[in-house]
Amino acid sequence: IRKEMVKSAYIYLNKETNEARIFGSITSLCNATNIKPDNLYRIFGRKKLKEFENDKYRIVKTPIEREVREEK
Repeated sequence: IRKEMVKSAYIYLNKETNEARIFGSITSLCNATNIKPDNLYRIFGRKKLKEFENDKYRIVKTPIEREVREEK
């Protein structure tokens, strides 16, 4: 058994309600929160930042860890 980093997840924290949610893509995050995707693609894509925060919410990009079983 070996651990492998595969995709990224986006952890969204609404500062007004303290609600935390996890999304598997920028598109799904934007559809659920009405945040414009262009801004997040710029932040996490071109700028390669791991975190973004403003007065309303905080978003953290983190790798999803999965276990991959090797066949014998």
